[in-house]
Amino acid sequence: MSPEQMLKSFPDQLDWEKNDTDLSTYRTITFCGMGGSGIVADIAKSWMEHRGCKIPMIVHKGYGLPNVVDGEEHLVVCISYSGNTEETLSAFSEALRRQATVVCISSGGKLGELAGSNGVLNLEVPQGFVPRFALGFMLSKLLCLLGIDREELEDARENLKSLYENIKNKGEEIAQKLYSYIPVIYSTPLTEAIAYRWKSQLNENAKTPAYTATLPEMHHNEVVGWENAELRNKLAFLVIFDPKDNDRVRARVDITIKLLKDLGAVPVVLGGDGNSYLSRMFHLIHVGDWVSYYLAGKYGFQPLPTETIDRIKREISKL
Repeated sequence: MSPEQMLKSFPDQLDWEKNDTDLSTYRTITFCGMGGSGIVADIAKSWMEHRGCKIPMIVHKGYGLPNVVDGEEHLVVCISYSGNTEETLSAFSEALRRQATVVCISSGGKLGELAGSNGVLNLEVPQGFVPRFALGFMLSKLLCLLGIDREELEDARENLKSLYENIKNKGEEIAQKLYSYIPVIYSTPLTEAIAYRWKSQLNENAKTPAYTATLPEMHHNEVVGWENAELRNKLAFLVIFDPKDNDRVRARVDITIKLLKDLGAVPVVLGGDGNSYLSRMFHLIHVGDWVSYYLAGKYGFQPLPTETIDRIKREISKL
């Protein structure tokens, strides 16, 4: 399947299924995953916090587990599309050792095998994709585990379908503006996970360095870097926000845009389109996916290969 076909399948990957997990029995929820699987955790955590979840949630990207996880009252969700990510396999083994409650999301691999041999639920997703193009499959499984209503997920899917041509066109338009510049993506608390998805997609698909910073924290450090005009002129700025952001944060968005314009920069400004927070998240995410796809083409790269990551995996496997 080509990268374009995988991108086009994103709305159809969003599928609701019944899940009877009772989250109220857990003291913490820890999501474990790396790269294209790990971003699933970032998005789900943001969605859960927005809907008012009071259970402490941790996104763990690395080996082992946070110290707080200890016993069956702690839920650990291990997400690895391939099922062979060594950091996530490490987290899985540690979760079993600490007797936590574990759920896996994978297409099989070692994680699927270990889940089966240890009586752990593995929410299986289809094979044949690369992880970053299987976001909808993995995220659907996780959101259903976390208790999303059918109507909310289906609304988000239909919103993507109705805006599909607009999303593609916007992606191509923004890619043209980013060409030959280093993208810097500024976000708000409600769009922080989205900005990181943009960054990672630009890194992997377009083979392009990209950086993020989040309001209001960036108003205490990042903005001073703009004073270096020699370097500032090598950057392309994007500002993404959500209509439900804190009023003071929204004011800071406006200030950020004004300051950049005063410096001669023309930032790309994006707010998600949709009835719900989830719909708006998916809209912004998918615009970014297409930006990375079109930017790859402008630089003459194929989106799928990630040679440097593959080299690192070979080197680490020798140790």
